[in-house]
Amino acid sequence: MKMIKKISKILFIGLFAMLTTSCSDQLDIPSEASLDANSNLATEDVDKLLTGLYKKMRHPNVYGYFAIMNTEIMGDNYKPVKFQWFQVQNFYENKVPASDILLSYFYADYYAGIDRANTILKVPSASNAQKGAARYNRALSYLRLYDMFERVPLVDESYDRTPIAPSSKEDVLNFIVEDLKYAKENSVSFNGLSLLESQKTPTKEAASALLARVYRVQGNIAAAGIEAEELITSGKFSLAANPLERDSEVIFMFKGNKAEGVGSWGWIMSPMAKDWNCFAAADDLTALVSDNDTRRILFDFDGKDDNGGYVYSKKYKREDDSDLLVSRIAEMYLISAEAGNTARLTELQTARKSSLTLAEERRLEMSFEWTRWQDLKLEGKTSYNLPYPTRAVDSNPLLQ
Repeated sequence: MKMIKKISKILFIGLFAMLTTSCSDQLDIPSEASLDANSNLATEDVDKLLTGLYKKMRHPNVYGYFAIMNTEIMGDNYKPVKFQWFQVQNFYENKVPASDILLSYFYADYYAGIDRANTILKVPSASNAQKGAARYNRALSYLRLYDMFERVPLVDESYDRTPIAPSSKEDVLNFIVEDLKYAKENSVSFNGLSLLESQKTPTKEAASALLARVYRVQGNIAAAGIEAEELITSGKFSLAANPLERDSEVIFMFKGNKAEGVGSWGWIMSPMAKDWNCFAAADDLTALVSDNDTRRILFDFDGKDDNGGYVYSKKYKREDDSDLLVSRIAEMYLISAEAGNTARLTELQTARKSSLTLAEERRLEMSFEWTRWQDLKLEGKTSYNLPYPTRAVDSNPLLQ
């Protein structure tokens, strides 16, 4: 966390003058810089482009934690301990101005990831599996943008870089669905014999899990349930007895990498960050955890008195290389139950030793995994969308 601590000493507003346009027109990894996407590249060269895409997805910018977790901050699962940056507090309070510097990063850098995906999709020699991985990441990038803004411009591999108006939120979700359908059809299959490699690679199963989530957001719970049941009955994943030892549950995750500064998810939710921008778990979230619930191990109840009354999450490791969960089989049990298969809720509750309502189980089970903000919208508890960044509007006058 040395880099983060160093950044925290800088007056945040003073960084505005140092910002440069996002590197959406070129790849910033030296080994990729000379690769021509319009030529027939070797398989290993396309894999290098994919590696660059994965890197961008895991670490959008030097404020990667906030870029990835900002909708969690905007939701209600966090209890703030300290805001060192007023920009972070604005996200928490849902009052972000268009001129916000973090906002400008978030918008531009997810589009930088989309641009990398489009670069791969333009390579004539790219295999369908490689294109499937690229389209999974493009879908995930657009889902992150949808979470923040809902209506955003849709750019595919044929985009000519002219100003483009935002699409309707329905069209954005449909675009994501089509990418995920392609990824499900063409990506490699999850291989339980190579667990770690499969969990950090976009697979058919990863596409299906994200497709279930997006169908649910669309209101198509029947289709979401079908995807969820396919994954549950595949036999490749199972609910873990100990939620901290969840290898059997993980469908897809971003692998932490300390050298790249990727993996601060747990640190920011721990007392180690109490002098910086720090979050504990919300009181009404921890109130859902009974004494017998196996998920109690995910919260530091024992340290509450020593930590000023705050209960911190332990879902992610507090080292700087914690993996970030994207899809787990537990979410599929919840989606299947919502689609009408109530036996799946019973199975989840038996494994977790819990007896909450479906909505409560979902909130507790999926806390800090990117889903709470959309749940609040589906429940009608918020309609807030972030404004388009001033810098983006200045460069694209159709962004209104």
